[in-house]
Amino acid sequence: MIKNYRGFTLVELLVVIAIIGILVALLLPAIQSAREAARRAQCVNNLKQVGIAFQNYHDTYKQLPIGAYSCCWGTWQMAILPFIEEKQLGDIYQFLPKNFPVFDDRYKYDADASNAPGLNPTMRNFEVTSKRIATLTCPSDEPQVSGGYPNAKAGLTFHNYVANFGNTNHVGTTYPGAPPILYLSSPFIGQDNGSTGPNHRLFTTFRRITDGLSKTLMVSETVQGQGGDLRGLTWWGWSSGFETYASPNGSDPDRLQHLDDCKGDLVPNPPCLPAAGPLFNNAARSRHTGGVNVVMCDASVQFVVNDVDLATWRAASTTKGDEVYSGLTP
Repeated sequence: MIKNYRGFTLVELLVVIAIIGILVALLLPAIQSAREAARRAQCVNNLKQVGIAFQNYHDTYKQLPIGAYSCCWGTWQMAILPFIEEKQLGDIYQFLPKNFPVFDDRYKYDADASNAPGLNPTMRNFEVTSKRIATLTCPSDEPQVSGGYPNAKAGLTFHNYVANFGNTNHVGTTYPGAPPILYLSSPFIGQDNGSTGPNHRLFTTFRRITDGLSKTLMVSETVQGQGGDLRGLTWWGWSSGFETYASPNGSDPDRLQHLDDCKGDLVPNPPCLPAAGPLFNNAARSRHTGGVNVVMCDASVQFVVNDVDLATWRAASTTKGDEVYSGLTP
């Protein structure tokens, strides 16, 4: 007896493939959305850990760390390493000794034994700043590593969190054409621009944040610059902070130290211009849709939308402005 085996016709196969394609097209956005939600949740968790690290740092030293020692002699990021389970790296990193009257290139953030022969203990700062710290990296962004001069020594890692440097610029000064806002101290008022040397080290304590810890910004997100753009190089002083002069993810250009530091015309980098003199400033930025994650001085984490009221946003960056606002989120 002869049996006839009937297979699928070409038309039937094409119909099945078309149906599968439609289902994939319908499911793909949902899958991508779920993945981004997971990445954003991880980013929130990272910021929570950073907020707790600052709390623990303050409990240990009774003050907050310096925001940045000028461009190249360390930032808050090195200071909190022992408090984010990176004690080994924190112990390796050498800040400029307190009794040094001027900045010493042997202690730069990218220095190694070749830059400081004979130094005891051996200089290993580059060993720290070439490491990627998972707690300081938002998974929604693409990890970057510096490619070399003129921008920065090859091999330095970029990260995604920046300290609140107030509402004017990195050194807290007013300047011609500045918006009518006041620099009334950020939690990192002690950032040192080098004008009086490293002995000019002012620190902030929680007691001095009279506006309230829950209403004062501590840290926000930034993006990792691509193609030689130095935003996100938070080991470097001029990229370690943000200001509230502009709204989160705003169109106002960031201002980095030199033209070579900026690649604002390279997608997906935000707009950027070289600074005029010492007027470095950076807005809060992220790869999330609609806003940025921030951590307040009480270690609480919030998502701030891009169209947040600018006056409220600026008020949240001061420690003693006596501004009255109900909060950054609706």
